[in-house]
Amino acid sequence: MTLSFDQVNPTSTHIYNPTNKRLSSLDASNKSFRHNIKMLFSTMLASVALPILAAATPIDLERRAGGPAIVPLAANCTLMNPLPHASQHPGNGTISGYVPSSSFSASKVYSWYIPQPDFLTREARWSNCIEQCNGYSGCVSAYMAYNAPLPKGWLGLPGGELEVGCFMYNRTLTPLDFVVATEGQYVNATAGNIYCPKAGSASATASSNASAAKSTGTTKKKPVKVVA
Repeated sequence: MTLSFDQVNPTSTHIYNPTNKRLSSLDASNKSFRHNIKMLFSTMLASVALPILAAATPIDLERRAGGPAIVPLAANCTLMNPLPHASQHPGNGTISGYVPSSSFSASKVYSWYIPQPDFLTREARWSNCIEQCNGYSGCVSAYMAYNAPLPKGWLGLPGGELEVGCFMYNRTLTPLDFVVATEGQYVNATAGNIYCPKAGSASATASSNASAAKSTGTTKKKPVKVVA
């Protein structure tokens, strides 16, 4: 058998060694194994972390984004309570177990939901609800309740969760527009109709009063003689 120079020359940098091939193969296998373990760990970490992050992320901010502006009612506006038995619940009083009927819901122009428990008081949350209605063109009444079921498909959610709900309408509510709700739903409800005098009517009234005063001041009347 004839040996090549590289096989017998001890100073050659290309000494033939069959073990080198096996070592190279093992090294490549180790790299592949480490890569697979790293990818598996990353996948497991993501599957655990994402649900936790989703659960910890508040959703009311996204729901309220782009909503109507909060506009306080003018001093000359009046808020009337249309809840059933309103005489027992004056002002911003509440009632449980009543909700606007499905037929009246066709007049709904906007709504939002807030997860419970709420960090605001009922008075503060209702103030936001009715003032958003005041800031929404065409809205004249609003209804807010706790334990309002989230509709199926709302923002891609399965629905059914009981939350704080605010509903705004372009029609005034009356006690006859309410129906009995499912037990345990729509509790501590508040509603209101916004009544504001029209600017034209106020101007016309002021102008009429001014004209009458001017006419009275310039017209001289003969004194009436009182006969005893």
